[in-house]
Amino acid sequence: MMKIDSFAFGGGYASLPLMLHEVVYKLKWMTKPVFMDGIALGQITPGPIVITATFVGFYQFGLIGAIISTLSIFTPSFVIIASATELQEKIRNSNWFLRAKKGLIASFSGLLFYAELKFLTGVAWTPVSALLAVILLIALLKRINLLWIVAFTAGLSLFIHF
Repeated sequence: MMKIDSFAFGGGYASLPLMLHEVVYKLKWMTKPVFMDGIALGQITPGPIVITATFVGFYQFGLIGAIISTLSIFTPSFVIIASATELQEKIRNSNWFLRAKKGLIASFSGLLFYAELKFLTGVAWTPVSALLAVILLIALLKRINLLWIVAFTAGLSLFIHF
């Protein structure tokens, strides 16, 4: 998890493709659908997207794994921010820093695109689920209140499963 956080520039969403690669494809700790369930579970908790690391740790190693994964995913960022506070004021407007920042933003965009493709291919699509995804996308684009969208999908999920 420290490795993932150390190379995930751009926030929690940038860490997801790295985490997916490490825990699903490289270490084979879980399947892609289980990993996606962990992301969904993390979305209903108050906190950042990288809390998915807690799910991964718990899934593989229980409570101690959850604790170690949680601490590990936040440690590199904390150390970097704590040690770079003074340096940040000095380099904020330097050409070198501004060029590096543009490169990081480009890599972040690429990681997000990759994550989106992986998630889209990880869903067991049916005509009904595809139609629902389109309807929900239109609702989001029309700026319908997110609470209504969540309430609708929660109700629909309860109806479908019972």
